[in-house]
Amino acid sequence: MTRIILFFLGVAGLIVLALAFGAGQVREALTVITAQSVLILFSLQLATLLAGAWIWHFLLSRNSRISFGTVFLINQAAALVESLTPSVKLGGEAAKIYLLRKKTCQPLEGLAGVMLVHKFLTMSPFALLCLLLLAPGLFYFDLPWVFYVSLAGLVLICLVLGLICYRLPSSSSPKTIKPARAELSRLKKFFSKAGLFLAQARISASGLLDFRQTMGVFTVSLAIWILYPVKVYLACSFLGMDVHPVVIGLATVFAYMISMIPIFPGGLGSYEGGMTLLFTLGGLSPAEGLAIALVSRLTTFWFPLLLSAGSCLVLLREDSLALHRSEPDQSTIQA
Repeated sequence: MTRIILFFLGVAGLIVLALAFGAGQVREALTVITAQSVLILFSLQLATLLAGAWIWHFLLSRNSRISFGTVFLINQAAALVESLTPSVKLGGEAAKIYLLRKKTCQPLEGLAGVMLVHKFLTMSPFALLCLLLLAPGLFYFDLPWVFYVSLAGLVLICLVLGLICYRLPSSSSPKTIKPARAELSRLKKFFSKAGLFLAQARISASGLLDFRQTMGVFTVSLAIWILYPVKVYLACSFLGMDVHPVVIGLATVFAYMISMIPIFPGGLGSYEGGMTLLFTLGGLSPAEGLAIALVSRLTTFWFPLLLSAGSCLVLLREDSLALHRSEPDQSTIQA
């Protein structure tokens, strides 16, 4: 119930922003968008979602057999939980691990190791993109202090995840396994079951990918993140607004950094407010900045939310059919 209340509070925050910036001006700016333009943005977002599901499928296929379609459905269904949870992009991970364990029968520590590697290989390209945009952004305008604080926090999280995932050698040779087991034996003397679980997850993460595979997934993840400012650039073009590419890039990454702060589910309100702020600093009016943010969120939040709801229904139907097949035939029992 609390999540639903926070969700609607986030929606209410959007309405307040629109009223504060001029609802009529925002509506006027949005009237030029066409159905064809929205379809193009939706297609790019679908490509982004498919690429994200590929990363999960590639990581999971190291230790188990699972179809890409199943991974996509689970990824989208877990995204529904994430959209309703005010957390640092971690709200859907528990649901994702639960569903993946049902489908793969992998141990929890193995799936936790996959999640750690996934988080590092999806957050570190985002941090790199932020740093690359920061250099020209410093010459373009004065960024708010919260940008630097958010970026510092993001880089720190990536460093911690990198140390967790790659402190041990990534090879699965006996030379690697023996020290890992020795370390685990030492930890048993000092830590509780929770500590042992984290240690096993770290060991699983460290041996999941070799260097070449890591760079391959990193490259795909970086391409996914680059697509987000591309979609915002297209939104600006479709709305007839001429905005400097550096401003678009900084507004996009700043909006995502702000939305990761656990305030409202899915970053509702904080994403739109952060993007509007950066566009305003770049010379647009608040109404124009909010219009771009709303089109961006229609593409990257509300459209995937519909796909997530549909994925949940498909998974529920599959579970229902599986349960029905597993029930004994009553006529056979009576006979």
